[in-house]
Parts: sequence; structure tokens; C-alpha cells
Amino acid sequence: MLWVVAVAAGVVPGAEGAEAPPLEVLLAEALEANGQLSELAGGLAEENARLRARDAERDAELERMRAELAVLQRMLFGRSSEKTRPEAPGGGGTAGDGGPAGGGDDGGTSKGVKRGPGARAGRRDYSRLPGVEVTWDFPGGGYCCPECGEPFSPLGSHASGEQLDWQVTVRVVAHCRRRYKRTCDCRVPATVMAPGPPKAIGKGLFSNAFIAMLLTERFAAGRSMNSLVTGLSRQGAEISAATLAGTCGQAAGLLEPLAGAIAERNRDSWHLHADETTWRVFAPGDGGGPAKWWLWVFTAPRGAVSYRPRSGQGWEEVSPDLMAYSGPKG
Repeated sequence: MLWVVAVAAGVVPGAEGAEAPPLEVLLAEALEANGQLSELAGGLAEENARLRARDAERDAELERMRAELAVLQRMLFGRSSEKTRPEAPGGGGTAGDGGPAGGGDDGGTSKGVKRGPGARAGRRDYSRLPGVEVTWDFPGGGYCCPECGEPFSPLGSHASGEQLDWQVTVRVVAHCRRRYKRTCDCRVPATVMAPGPPKAIGKGLFSNAFIAMLLTERFAAGRSMNSLVTGLSRQGAEISAATLAGTCGQAAGLLEPLAGAIAERNRDSWHLHADETTWRVFAPGDGGGPAKWWLWVFTAPRGAVSYRPRSGQGWEEVSPDLMAYSGPKG
């Protein structure tokens, strides 16, 4: 206490024998230091508020980017069938699990959750397919008692489930046209014959349904001629690739009106994109053997696509198609 009073009075010597500074000087220095600390605290508070605001903005931006990423992932990859369980009919849970379909968070171990093949994807509905009912009976029909041989009486049928059956059959269709003879005395032809089946190719070997299937498998499914020949041979129909190729060539003439309508729609669209790729042609127009041609594709909105085989990739090859384009040019 005496030392504090002495220092306050300014009579206690310092470390080197000098007197301590007056009280007013110490107080001024303390007030100056306090002011500097107050300014520093205020600056730190402002900096803290600025950093908090920046962090809040970044958090909001991160949440927005996460939401956009989730949308893009769903658009690119779709829903994962391994992470989503099929809902029960009506959207609710079953009577035994006490919750929604899927069984909660117990990893699928609760009772009432389907397991095994088909549990994840669920059963698809095939009621749109044509159905046929097959009745199974004992060999020879009926059943007899193994002891006395007395035949059992019929007891109806039992539905034993449904299965999908895949049948591919190539058959020979024999067309018979009905003929009629006149029974009156009118001056009309004495006999008449019913019209036959419509034929896309006049004296062709294949029916219209066969040609439609051939074009679908060849161009929509992208199967090669060798694959088609092999598939037909498995069904007992030995048909050469040249015959199938000739049929496709003849059917191409029947599709010219459709191709023209698609090209006309492309020319009237607001946007037209054209591109080309090399195409090996077996027999070009001059009949000079295999040659390297170019297959041009013209696409427009709403799924309109047309193809044009050309012998080159210059402007003179596609100018007839592009010059007729009536949409905006840029």
C-alpha cells in the first residue's frame, strides 16, 4: 500500500534510480491505449459482421448450386431403381408394417417387405398384351382312381398363374379367293371372284406384314442383313440376303411420299441442322461397284429427320435441299 501511494505521489525511484512519471501522464497513456483498443474492437466487430454476411451469402449460393446439381443429375441419370422402393397399391403401407411401403429405416428387415427378384422394381402390368388360355389335363383326359379304376368327376379348373410366352413364327400363308356363279338372267359376268390380299410389291414373295417387320428390324432396330438371315433360318426360312436387300429396295419406292413429306416439313421449320458421314455404297447409280458416298442427315425440331445419300460433301450436293429451306437463315 505504501508503494502504491509513493508511486502515486511520484517519489519512488524507478529501476535506474529515476523518479516515476506523474499520475496525469499514466492516466493519459491509459486513456489513449483504451481508445486504441476501442477502435480495434470496433474494427474487429465490423470485420466479423462482414465475414458473417459473406458466409451467409456463400451458404445460400451453395444450397442453390446443390439444388441445381440435383436437378441436373435427375435429368441425366433419372431415378435410381436400387434406392427407391415400389409403393403399395393406393400409395399407402401394408397392414403388417405400420408405415409406408419400404419398411422405414431398418434396412428392409421389417415384416411385410417384399424380398427377392422383382421386389425392387415391382411387377409390371402386361394386361395390354393379347392373352390365351391353355387348359392342362392328365394324359388321355380325365383321371381314374388308382385302386378301383373308377373315373373321377370333373371339378372345374384351377388358375395356376400367368407367364409371358415369346413366339416367333414364319409361316406360309395360302390365299384362297372365293368364286361365285351367277344364278339370274341379268346381263352381268357369269362368274366373279373376291379380291385378293393387298400387296405392296406386286409379285413379291413376302406379305405386307413381313415387309413391315423387315423394315422395322433392319432400320429401326439396326439389325444387319446377316443377322436377319440368321434369325429367319432359325425359324426354318432359308432366305438369302440378296432377296431381303431387293425387297428393301423395292419398298423404298413406296416410302418416297413419306420421305418427301418429312423433307417438306424440315424446309418449313424455324431451324434446320445438316451433317454428313461417310457411307459405303455397294452399287451406286452408275453401277461401277462399291464406292465411298456420303449420307447427309437433315434434322429439325419436333423429331423430323430426313436422310439424303450423295456422292460428295460439297455445296453442290446439298444445295437443292438447303436452297429450298424457307426458315430463318443466319
